Amino acid sequence: MSSKVTFAFDNNPLGVYQSGQVISGTAELITDRPKTIRSIFITLNGYAETRWQETEERVGEDGKTTKSLVTHTTTEVYYSLDQYVYGQSAGSQLELPKGKYVFPFRTTIPPNAPTSFNGTHGQVKHEVTLTIDRAVRYNNTFKQCFTVILPHDLNKRQEYAEPLKRIEEKSFWWGSIFGGNKPMVMDVSTSYSAYVPGQKINFHLVMDNQSDVQCQDVKVRLLKNVSYRANSSGTKEQLKVTESRVADKHCGEVLKHNKARFDEFLVVPPTTPTSQGERDPIRVTYTLRFIAKTFRLHGGGDLVVDFPLTIGTVPISGSASDKGPGHTDKSQANGNSYEGSPNFQEDVSEEQFESNTFKARYPVYPFDGKPGVASNGTNGSSNTPSLYPRAEGTHPVAPAPFTPNPVSPIGPKTAPYPVHPPGTHKSPPYPTNPPVAPASAPGGNFEVLGFSIPPGYQPTPSAPAGAPTAGIGWK
Repeated sequence: MSSKVTFAFDNNPLGVYQSGQVISGTAELITDRPKTIRSIFITLNGYAETRWQETEERVGEDGKTTKSLVTHTTTEVYYSLDQYVYGQSAGSQLELPKGKYVFPFRTTIPPNAPTSFNGTHGQVKHEVTLTIDRAVRYNNTFKQCFTVILPHDLNKRQEYAEPLKRIEEKSFWWGSIFGGNKPMVMDVSTSYSAYVPGQKINFHLVMDNQSDVQCQDVKVRLLKNVSYRANSSGTKEQLKVTESRVADKHCGEVLKHNKARFDEFLVVPPTTPTSQGERDPIRVTYTLRFIAKTFRLHGGGDLVVDFPLTIGTVPISGSASDKGPGHTDKSQANGNSYEGSPNFQEDVSEEQFESNTFKARYPVYPFDGKPGVASNGTNGSSNTPSLYPRAEGTHPVAPAPFTPNPVSPIGPKTAPYPVHPPGTHKSPPYPTNPPVAPASAPGGNFEVLGFSIPPGYQPTPSAPAGAPTAGIGWK
């Protein structure tokens, strides 16, 4: 065991950021023996990746059909910024003395960087990486994922405040055998068509079972639908769609020739917000499904009512007072009816893309039925609560004292990859904030502020037991 790296984010122990926000922190490298290396560089990047395999049948020239396993994949890079902090790209061999090194890093996340996601066939990943480029042996690479959330304010679209309402009925052939064919009727409504994690989806449901078929159970489910896109084949775009249950409610049975009313709720768990981009490689949508479960023997299947539902990151103004359909006075909604600052909890989904065990954290509001106040400290002067530390309201972190490298001075901004010419940066595929001079407010290009051991610096405490290491550890 020769090297260990611990990453720490400034004033953000959970590592949760909003798109467009400044991210800064330190990478602490401890090595217990000298190393022969070429350089050390730090990278911050964000990208989407999808991959899955399918069996396809193809007809050969001889007319015979053969089956083959085809891999569909795609990758989209949103940003990738790197900086050499010890030595130079493709430089001569250096000796890294044993000891502790602290490398501060800082950059601005692009304003439309997508929300972190980890699923069965793909991921949206944001991470900081420290790489030790070794002259003879394999490189040492240390990574730490962090969560990025693209804000989704539900107050920006009026239709989100509209209720969901529908009446559906279903007839069964079982009743026609005995001379009757009356339907099973379900009347469903909710207060809104969009919610945030931590919020109750209050619903009103009337089941009028006029049929001769018993309803075994009335179920309510919140389903997450994920669409994965791939274009690796070069011929046409491939699509893979999955559906998973993130919340469930059992209301009870309704006997034949009976009528029942249910005023219940379903709590939205920590889960990925609804995607806002139409052509993203990974898109997340939600369905709120009401099911009247029947015996298969009776024919016709279950009575099902589906609603498209939106999950956001900022709740609808006034939604804290929601008591269910028909009980919320939306005319009393105002910009102060928020539930306070959210906490950030790990995604409830157990899905993961290949070896990625990182769980993103999403904002969860402490809904308790009591209207809150705007959480940005402005006494209601803003209609949007501050979910994350604002860059303009954060005091700049004092840079660590810089000690020049006695072996090799820090080289110019170059990239470690052949596709990235020396002296340039890899550009994201969309406009970002223009570079800002080092003396101005945080933002712009990626900066490494030097390295040294600041006076009185203490090693970063180890992560709590059970916390994901994201590849951090001894090499």
